[in-house]
Amino acid sequence: MNHHELNLFSQLVWQLGAGQGSNALRQQTLENVCALLQADFAASCIWSPASNTSSHGVSWNIDERAMREHASTWQYIDPITPLLRAKQRPTLVDEVMSARELKKSAFYNEFLKPCGMHHGVNVYFLRDGEDVGDLRIWRAKGAAPFGQRELHLLHLLEPWFARALPKRDKTPLLTAREQEVVDLVCKGLGDKEVARLLNIGFTTVRTHLNHALKKLDCANRTELASRLKH
Repeated sequence: MNHHELNLFSQLVWQLGAGQGSNALRQQTLENVCALLQADFAASCIWSPASNTSSHGVSWNIDERAMREHASTWQYIDPITPLLRAKQRPTLVDEVMSARELKKSAFYNEFLKPCGMHHGVNVYFLRDGEDVGDLRIWRAKGAAPFGQRELHLLHLLEPWFARALPKRDKTPLLTAREQEVVDLVCKGLGDKEVARLLNIGFTTVRTHLNHALKKLDCANRTELASRLKH
């Protein structure tokens, strides 16, 4: 590493050490990660292997609307993220899918390309086998693709991130009403049936259910039922 890279690397290590266990760490480090990797865009989520989905997304230089659309729509037809996660090491997007193939996908043409993201590299951080966060780094069209330099830097950073990022709370606290809604939903009842039994509005049921899904880091009812069953 040259002097500038060493300084950025040191700043990142200091951030990770000083903020160890903080839920804000992924957001706080993204700008320095981009500077170190000479990248234009960055996002970080927490991957759920049970549902093959991501949650708790944060970003740098990516429009918040795009992040919301990714969470609600695009991640479900994203052809590259499951392949990148399976590598369990810093990996170039081109390594799991050629640029030619990626550019045929709706994910590229309707999400990545409008956001300006053309060359990507990802790394997923695990501690004791549990996903604690990731880095999804992109360069704009016209920039050079990522290469061995960036893979090497991410490899050096990987243990620092894996140690510093907090594990998800295994027992998040639901309110009494959220617990009632969850219990009925997990028995297979629909929202209207739950609303009738609890004598509350349909939209109130959806609000409580959405809060519970977020707290329990579940993407849908199926994952919620499976998690509570175990």
